[in-house]
Amino acid sequence: MEEKRSLRNIRIKVFNIGWWFYVVLTILFLFLITLLSSGMDRDTKLKMILYLSIFEYILLRFYKYSLKDIRDDYNWYNEWPCYLCNQSTLLCILSALIDHQGIMSYCVTVGTIGALLAIFMPDRYNRDQLLFSRQAFGFYGYHGLLVVTCLSFYTTGVYEPRPIHALWGMGITFVLAVIAHIINVILRKSGLNPKANYVYTCDPDNFIFEKLYKIVPIRLVYLIPVMLGFGMISYIALSIM
Repeated sequence: MEEKRSLRNIRIKVFNIGWWFYVVLTILFLFLITLLSSGMDRDTKLKMILYLSIFEYILLRFYKYSLKDIRDDYNWYNEWPCYLCNQSTLLCILSALIDHQGIMSYCVTVGTIGALLAIFMPDRYNRDQLLFSRQAFGFYGYHGLLVVTCLSFYTTGVYEPRPIHALWGMGITFVLAVIAHIINVILRKSGLNPKANYVYTCDPDNFIFEKLYKIVPIRLVYLIPVMLGFGMISYIALSIM
């Protein structure tokens, strides 16, 4: 009983036992999905990833809805799927539906990078959460599942990596950034969400971003180096694959 009680009381911190619990669970689930797909044809693999992506999106919406009971600053207009990982979830569904190699490349590279960034650098709302809490399951469970879904395109053999696909990653990133920026402006100017801060047009919150923002005080433009960085990482990853 003492052991069970201590497990329930574990609070997740990056690299502690609670954090590794979700990381190892993610790795094992990716291995299981890859193993199960070994005897499937291409269409069946795509359907499996599609169902996994749909479940992932449902989990995301339940998690986002549950935040209203956790966060004092909850605003429905701030929970649209306009963040990097949310966008990747929707693109996983789309690429599984239409079997598009370019969109898959975005999911495998940028989508995976975004999910890993969240896991390794959780925001202040997701630090120090109890291991089996709704918040921990929603955040670490969702992002772990996103890693599995994104990488499944590659590990099941559905996606065939080509370095040229990095251009797709940069192109899709830029289009989504423009859309997120427009939504930010509309929400801020209309008063629906004065603090709207969707990805790619974030407020400068560290020394480097503050310097860049002083040089180019336009939220979308000063973060373009981040998009180029995603493109470079994608190119390197696809070359190695």
